[in-house]
Amino acid sequence: MQQSVLSAIPGRIAMQPAERGATAPGRRAAPDWTVIAPAIVTLAVMLWGITAPAYWADEMDTVSAESRSLPQLVQLLGHVDAVHGLYYLLMWPVVQAAGPGELATRLPSAVAMAAAAAGIAVIGRRLASRRAGLCAGLVFAAMPVISEQAHNARPYAMVTAVAVAASWLLVRMADDTRWRWSAAYGGMLAVLGYLELDALLLVGAHALALRQLAQTDDPQTRRGTTQRWATAAFVAVLAVAPLVAFGWAQRGQISWIRPPGWADADAMLASLGGGPLALAVAVWALAAVGCVTALASARDRRGAGGWRLARLALPWLAIPPTAMLAVSQAMPVYNFRYVLFCVPALALLAGLGLAALGRVWRAGAAILILALAVPPQLTTRVPGTGMRQAASFLAAAERPGDAIVYPGTDIPPWYLAYPAGFARLDNIGMARSPAASGRLYGVSVPLALLKQREQHARRIWVVEMESWQDPARYLSSGFRLRHAWQLDHGRLRIWLYQREPSAAPAGSAAYPRDQASGDTPRRMNGPLKGEESVSSSALNVIKASGLAVR
Repeated sequence: MQQSVLSAIPGRIAMQPAERGATAPGRRAAPDWTVIAPAIVTLAVMLWGITAPAYWADEMDTVSAESRSLPQLVQLLGHVDAVHGLYYLLMWPVVQAAGPGELATRLPSAVAMAAAAAGIAVIGRRLASRRAGLCAGLVFAAMPVISEQAHNARPYAMVTAVAVAASWLLVRMADDTRWRWSAAYGGMLAVLGYLELDALLLVGAHALALRQLAQTDDPQTRRGTTQRWATAAFVAVLAVAPLVAFGWAQRGQISWIRPPGWADADAMLASLGGGPLALAVAVWALAAVGCVTALASARDRRGAGGWRLARLALPWLAIPPTAMLAVSQAMPVYNFRYVLFCVPALALLAGLGLAALGRVWRAGAAILILALAVPPQLTTRVPGTGMRQAASFLAAAERPGDAIVYPGTDIPPWYLAYPAGFARLDNIGMARSPAASGRLYGVSVPLALLKQREQHARRIWVVEMESWQDPARYLSSGFRLRHAWQLDHGRLRIWLYQREPSAAPAGSAAYPRDQASGDTPRRMNGPLKGEESVSSSALNVIKASGLAVR
């Protein structure tokens, strides 16, 4: 087995980095398609169906943060989400220029994943071979978990790209004694920390990998490399210290996280492998082949055959997730999105294993990975339901003068994410908008004032998502439930309440159409005379969307 694996490794993997990157004097270096191809393929895969999923709750927080002035955004970070401040500041001009649509807010994540794929290919080429880099970049592109986060208007794709860049700079710093690489590495670590504090666990992985990355046997040179790394890492952590203080003060934001168990560890291993269990098993198997290849080549010649790649990737893959799971037993902070930046490490090992196989076995493994990845890739691109479906339904069913009520003390920013369905309804419960309050959510008026405002409404829509309260508690007397719908597998509910004819206050604006026509409205056990309680266009939306009605 060892002989067959070694025989499949291209002879160029034994070349030193300087030899692989050498170009004849006076000649322009040709584009390296083993780096460009993974980036192009990844970008194409990430752009495919990028607007299909509807916004989820955290993405709507992004929209809320960006839908305000820059001073108001800075004010927001003083109250909440300081740990995402750099991401919000980077996204703010994008949303201001292109609007809060799914394409504009998710495109930076897709581009970041393409950049990460290019970086993976560069690292694989430098530490193993061009073929290993190409295979690693393409394995990364095939992973459904990468598409999920590329279709997510949150910072995790950027964190992944910056983690790859920092790892590549670590390799350059280990090979080159000039301080410019150390300075660039320290700066990249600082950016990484400001995008996601948890990602600084990568520093521990780099500390373990550094000694094996350095190719010199000179003790003085090794000490110099270690000192430069320690200085760069210390300065980066020091630069991020203010954010640590803000994050600690706002730690209540993650109070929803619970201590992880064995099931979470199993799910993490599957997600690191791409998502679905069958695909994860295949990817982990290729990574095991990559480790065997690296070990076998290390016995033959230290540094050849991907041994340095394995020594970089293994700590990167193991230390941050393990540390986060361990810490979370005492102070829960683990969520897989926070360790997404470790997926490139497994892609590097899987790419090394794929490149080490013979041509027939490599083709078969590539086809297997593709066959296992395509179905979940298609699933992630099913047109979204949830809030987008609710907005489409409301846009078809609402009438002029309709009001909307959000039970609870906060007004969610759904009207900013999907204005066509929500913004046209009279938000009678709003006391202060998210921008004015310096929060992600708006502030509700007191219940007594809300019921007073309801006296001027004829129909009231009540919308809730995963936070069930009795909507009748937020309605004044005289309103009766006409319809209720459940969307997104019961995670979102819509109620339509309509005022009883006898409850309309004298001189109010209730029933303007009936007063104008002289018709007398009927009781609420049926539609009002001359009109349907829900329009035919809205009923078509119900039928097309498969909304549950009760």
